[in-house]
Amino acid sequence: MLRVLSLCSVLVLTGCASTGMYDAPSGDGLAALSIDNQLSVPADDAADSGWQMPTSSEAKASLFKVDGERISEQAGAESVELEAGKHSIEVFADQGGILRFGKFRYNFVENGTYELRIKAADGAEDYTLELIETSAPDAVLKTKNF
Repeated sequence: MLRVLSLCSVLVLTGCASTGMYDAPSGDGLAALSIDNQLSVPADDAADSGWQMPTSSEAKASLFKVDGERISEQAGAESVELEAGKHSIEVFADQGGILRFGKFRYNFVENGTYELRIKAADGAEDYTLELIETSAPDAVLKTKNF
């Protein structure tokens, strides 16, 4: 029994060690990335009958990981600072119980200020992310459905 408990504790510690926490850089020349949550909670349709899954009262979209490392212990973050260069960013979105995770890579420039728009995809239960630079909000740098 002691061996089983020891093995379980080693596995738990190994699992915790494999996903580190993101250590945000400090200094000059950092790129800033923030979330623009454009999701809305679906309206209750009184005409629907039957049982429906209870939903959250809030539509959420957050930054989740940078280069495979979680940004925060709980849920996600609204913004993060990055060193210039290519990074893998993971986000999550939850609109009324439809939870999805999306990932993209982008080469962020020094002193760049970026925003991720997260919105419902047209005609599907998916989400769309759009990466923009805040100085040119009409120019979409990257689009991805997840």
